[in-house]
Parts: sequence; C-alpha cells; structure tokens
Amino acid sequence: MTSRQKLKPLVIGRSKNPRSFKGSKSLEVDYDFNKKSWITSEICEKWVQKLVKRMIVESLKITLVFYDCPAHPKEINQKLKNVTVFYLPSNTTSKLQPMAQGG
Repeated sequence: MTSRQKLKPLVIGRSKNPRSFKGSKSLEVDYDFNKKSWITSEICEKWVQKLVKRMIVESLKITLVFYDCPAHPKEINQKLKNVTVFYLPSNTTSKLQPMAQGG
C-alpha cells in the first residue's frame, strides 16, 4: 500500500470525549465508543460505510474479509459499491488463524 491508501486504525473506547484527547485538534485514529469498548454491528457498519465512500472517491475496488462474528452485519454486502465483503465460514477460525488455536 502507498501512504495514501493506508487506513487509520479504529479505536473503540468507553467515553464519548476521553480526557486523553483533550486539546487534540486531530487524531491519527478513527475513534468510536460504547459502554463496554467492544465493536458492535452499528460501529462496524458505520466504519464500512465510511470506507465505501472513500473507495468511491478514489475509484478503488476492494474486498473485506470478515470472520464469523455477531458484530459483522450479514446484510451489509447488498448495499455496497466498490467494496465486496467476504465472510469466512463458521467454526474455521482455529484452522485459518493458527494463533487462535487452543484458547
């Protein structure tokens, strides 16, 4: 990837306005929040929609690979332009991701 294609990491926290961000004019991350600091289907969908807009502007086509997780909304694929979402089959994480074995 060139530097123009790099995405900011998504950070999920608990506070809408964390004290550590006070006085910051811009962040080097995308930030969202919820009570447990977990990704939700709403946060995921919002992030994907932002990514789709960027891909349309830059005239790029990409594929996202999601594993089986409740936070990854299944209906999202029909609404997208320039982004294809591929879902890995259920119960394959330990086979496809060796570091996830045994836990």
